[in-house]
Amino acid sequence: MDFENIVIKGSRISETLGSIYENELDISCSDMDLLNQKYFLQIYKSDEELNEIGKIGKIEMTYMDVSMAQENGYSVYDLFDMIDSEKQGVCHYLFDGDEPNENYVGMDEDVIYINEIFIDKAFRNLGIGSIIVKELPKLVRNILKLKPGCFVLLANPFEIKEGKFTPTRSKNKIEKLVKFYEKNGFERIEDTQYLVKNMDFR
Repeated sequence: MDFENIVIKGSRISETLGSIYENELDISCSDMDLLNQKYFLQIYKSDEELNEIGKIGKIEMTYMDVSMAQENGYSVYDLFDMIDSEKQGVCHYLFDGDEPNENYVGMDEDVIYINEIFIDKAFRNLGIGSIIVKELPKLVRNILKLKPGCFVLLANPFEIKEGKFTPTRSKNKIEKLVKFYEKNGFERIEDTQYLVKNMDFR
């Protein structure tokens, strides 16, 4: 399958809700909602005229506005804690206090945490995942109009059991996923399962 036969669309949770419910829903956001915003890239198979044939995958991300957080009296650790308290651990590698570690975080200090990259099983091993991961900075910049200093993710492969996505504890699958991301421009953060892509080094 050629990359030309894939259509990718982006959305933000609040924008999606606003367009669906328009006058029926009063959307209120806390400061932290504005500092940590979820975005989606939906991946569709298409014909040569770019007409969508069917959804084959998605990317779910959280954009952390580090500079705005600092202006409003929040720390970088607050941003990671909002996603998940366990994510604070990786923050210590990316930032020293509120100062970015230049080995991992680019000049634009904002961070995109990749919550999930999913490709439908029928479309795996066709190179789609590799192209999506390599092109992610361009997709985020052109479709979502975001300029992060880095992307970070946890190599956490899932299995489908009884119709539910369940994290696997298989060391082989974890290492295979780590190698996949390393091959596509990410760097492992020391001895963790976290990987980062510094946008200054892309």
